[in-house]
Amino acid sequence: MKICIIYHSETGTTRHVAQHLASACTDVRLIEVYDRAYYVPLTRFMSRCKKAQGEETTPIEPASIDVSGYDLIVLGSPVWAFKPTPVIHAAILALKGCEGKPVIGFFCHGGMPGSSEETFTTWCEGRTMQVRGTMTIHKKEIENEKKTKEILTMVSAATRA
Repeated sequence: MKICIIYHSETGTTRHVAQHLASACTDVRLIEVYDRAYYVPLTRFMSRCKKAQGEETTPIEPASIDVSGYDLIVLGSPVWAFKPTPVIHAAILALKGCEGKPVIGFFCHGGMPGSSEETFTTWCEGRTMQVRGTMTIHKKEIENEKKTKEILTMVSAATRA
């Protein structure tokens, strides 16, 4: 089964989880998505949180992601203002060949995950993807064996379904 893991990371936490997941699976492509927009450094975090809260998107690199050759899509995002980032929202909209495919989401946070799982599910279902699972991971849990096993079990179950 071919898996495409697409993630956005600012501090490295989401990247760490995505890389760990990729190393535990076979036949995986790992894609990091970046924000191409310019933000004034002093107000960068607050303006990006406002976009997240409003469920907005932002210009991304890569601008288009073809997942037609994959059997499972895994998306990872930090949580900003209790939602996935505008970068992951844009990435979901940029997917080519995702219709009808199973998808899993994971969300890394330092506070509360808020409605990140529900928001992600709405976005993916809007693209007719089949959400097979979501989970939140507190930054203190990224090395937690129970959390690692939980996401690996979710991926394994989605590949068998």
